[in-house]
Amino acid sequence: MVSSFDGLKMSRLVLKWSVALFAVMGVGVIPALAVEPSAPFGFAWGPLDKIPKPSLALKDANITVLLYRRDGLQSSEMPDTKIISLDVCKKEGLQQISWASKALSKDEATAKFVQVVAEAVQKYGESEPTPLGALAWANGRIEAISVSESDGVHRILMVSRGPDFDACSAEHDRTADERLRTRWLRKVDVPN
Repeated sequence: MVSSFDGLKMSRLVLKWSVALFAVMGVGVIPALAVEPSAPFGFAWGPLDKIPKPSLALKDANITVLLYRRDGLQSSEMPDTKIISLDVCKKEGLQQISWASKALSKDEATAKFVQVVAEAVQKYGESEPTPLGALAWANGRIEAISVSESDGVHRILMVSRGPDFDACSAEHDRTADERLRTRWLRKVDVPN
């Protein structure tokens, strides 16, 4: 488990995280990106024709970030969700979905993370560790990590990336103050 976010800096105040951006799926893991063209929660990678109204929308370089609280995206797939983030690229459309679980005890977080890893291994094969301490599948298109915050709260963080993520990410990295690939590990203060 990662012990803190102290080493992670945020360049934009609006994207300062207080809730880890990622969610745990209680009944399953994300669909296989390398095999299935669909994105989690019934979305499709690429341009979006229709989206639910977000709790908060932010513009960051070539990306529009749409934040949803658990009640903003109703689904039986995500009973332990706190926040979901959709990164919609200007040219490529939806290319990253990040989510954070609700606050969990250490034992709950450990059990959920073990479940998520087991299901991911079954779907995608063995994971590989990332430099930031997450586990990655499908050539880094899916990542998961369990974190403990300074107040003792634990969360499961997950990210799923679309097939054109690399092009979108490269453009973002050239024009923004932070890397898109690691932004899902940040915290955000979402207004009530």
